[in-house]
Amino acid sequence: MDIDPTIYFIFVVPDGSPYQATPMQGFAYSLCKNSWLIRRISLLPTTIFDLTDEGRETLVARKMSGVYQTRWRGISPKALLSFPFPYFTPFSLIILPEDESSRQYLDWASTGEFRPTIVAKSGGDLSYEDLTQEQLGELFLAVCDRMPAHVNSEQIQAAREALNQWKPLKSRSLGYQVGGHNTITPNLCALSAIGFDDLVHGRFQEIGSDLGPYLDQIVKTTTSILQERESVGRRDMQRIFRRPPDLNLFAPAIYPWFFDLPAPASFEREEAKRFNAARRVLQRQSGYGFEITSNWELLAFGGVEQADAKLSPHQLLWLRAHELFLATDAVSVLTASEFSALVRWPNEINRTLGAVRNFSEHYRSRAPSSRKRVLAFREVQARLASATPRELLPLIRQARDGIRIIADAHLEWLDLDGLPLMIRKDCSRIPVTPGNLFLDTLSAKAPIQLTPKDFDSILVIRAAESADPISSVFETVFDQFEPGWRDSTTISFVQVSNEDELVAAFDAYSGPMVIFDGHGEHKPRGVGQLLLGANSIDVWSLKDKIETMPPIVILSACDTHAADRNHATTANGFLTLGARAVLSSVFPLNAAHAAIFVARLILRVRVFLKEAPNVYGEALTWLEVISGMLRMQLMTDFLLRLLSKTLINEEQYQSIHLIGNSAINGRAPDPFSVLFVRLEELGLSAATLKAELEIAVANSSVISYLQIGRPETILIDVNDRVARQLKEIEQRTVEA
Repeated sequence: MDIDPTIYFIFVVPDGSPYQATPMQGFAYSLCKNSWLIRRISLLPTTIFDLTDEGRETLVARKMSGVYQTRWRGISPKALLSFPFPYFTPFSLIILPEDESSRQYLDWASTGEFRPTIVAKSGGDLSYEDLTQEQLGELFLAVCDRMPAHVNSEQIQAAREALNQWKPLKSRSLGYQVGGHNTITPNLCALSAIGFDDLVHGRFQEIGSDLGPYLDQIVKTTTSILQERESVGRRDMQRIFRRPPDLNLFAPAIYPWFFDLPAPASFEREEAKRFNAARRVLQRQSGYGFEITSNWELLAFGGVEQADAKLSPHQLLWLRAHELFLATDAVSVLTASEFSALVRWPNEINRTLGAVRNFSEHYRSRAPSSRKRVLAFREVQARLASATPRELLPLIRQARDGIRIIADAHLEWLDLDGLPLMIRKDCSRIPVTPGNLFLDTLSAKAPIQLTPKDFDSILVIRAAESADPISSVFETVFDQFEPGWRDSTTISFVQVSNEDELVAAFDAYSGPMVIFDGHGEHKPRGVGQLLLGANSIDVWSLKDKIETMPPIVILSACDTHAADRNHATTANGFLTLGARAVLSSVFPLNAAHAAIFVARLILRVRVFLKEAPNVYGEALTWLEVISGMLRMQLMTDFLLRLLSKTLINEEQYQSIHLIGNSAINGRAPDPFSVLFVRLEELGLSAATLKAELEIAVANSSVISYLQIGRPETILIDVNDRVARQLKEIEQRTVEA
């Protein structure tokens, strides 16, 4: 029997009920109390080969491939204690919270054929203080000694040899130091994980409303990571395991409805006043810290007015601090695993929701006008810009491998040199509420490797009733596109009208991509729903009912991740069901436009993906497949607008469209500038093109789509190259 060289960190989370989650972001309380342990593991090796002679030399490049992530997860005591631990993952640590006794876990561990390692405050195999590289290496040698006899002896010996080679990484210096603060902790963890040390001169002292000192540290540490990544360059293995996004844009958030809750009825008058004051401080926060501008807000800190008095923050503020520590420590594991950079946004970005709601109301109005929509979208972008320090924009421009938005705010729409960020860069989003889903989505994900042939079968789940006007739109549109995939793809339509039929449709399908064609809705303060004929369903309720969830879900339905609703969206629901990447909608969709978009996507999957891996000489990620599709759709909408205004003719439209698509698929750094050059040659002015593009963006269905989840972990490549690379890596691992 082979053994897994991966080091697994399993956190026991006693909180069993969702009602026990923290009220502002939805985390398990025990994880909040022990978040510092999550930060600790970000600095530990991810496999037993990381600190060998060869491992140290290739560590940064392997991290940047995205496949050597720190493997951690939370699990309930009941789930953990219900099964014997598998001996083929011997390098696993069971980490207990402070108030959990180690005795029952040691008893459980000793009943199986192989005993995992228990980490506890006291009484375990390792104490919290001993959770270091040095102690881990010694402990894992002991693990090798107690492996069952039927395990591959050569692999046990290889593991011993690797562990005996463990040495600390070579010490490196940045040439500067920073003040320790949550805003840069993920970057410091990433730098520390590859050998940089002596990074911090003490606690950050410039606490206050001025963003400058915070931004200075954020820019410095982010730039150091991006420069280090650039110096490492691209390695051969990264043609197979593509580099994940090099820049994370992080904005922790609070449930919007939390600010509407009254103080608990059991509170006395003064206690209620302090509760409301604390909530007001949280709601008014705009920077990286809290501002106290009135005696009313000072109540949240004890009501003491003397400047030199010791403040006593309200419990809400303490609880929020714990939530922020946990969120920060969790993303620190990610940045250290991938050696990526993180830019923390000031809280003002979460206060842009009002502008988003205004735009959403216009978008949903019965008689929207193109001009009014432009003005409303311009207001949203202006509000996003005002909440974005200008010092952060150069960092975004430097991103080469894509951008992962870890936020609820609509940073995808941020204007970057005349286009939304989601068009300028390959973008995906991990929502930060609810907190436990955020942690699960953020945690390490093994790459899903697909080939173009895997898309030979695509399932369309159709939910509209036959009398519904949209029921036949998909098939009508698909008939026009069908010649493009006729010889290579089977599109299966399955009609569903209730929960059982929906579950059966998913379970009967074994391919990688499901498309939902129907209606969706998300009422204010409600839960996102899919309409199945005359019935509606909350997909969150399908947890543990669907056995086979494909990695890719395309939701061609309205409001599946609504811009102005709560966290309980349909898209988030599909993430809880196991989908890896969900294409969702933030607004209502036009049925015909949505059908055309999906048909073009299928054509892209069948034609583009068939040749692209060979042309590029590397795998593609689902992130860039969808990002390219969104750019192509916007380009089409823009050129159709020019055509409708007779600024270009049909022949010019066709030729320029081909140039634009070639620039997008050819990975031109700025395909729209390629388009502008050609259009200006035809006599159109730059000012006219800029104005028409702005109108096209605001009115395009493109801004209604969001990539939710981890699409960068879905890789599409040709079979033989994947198999060859995996064999080479396996051979090198054994030899090491």
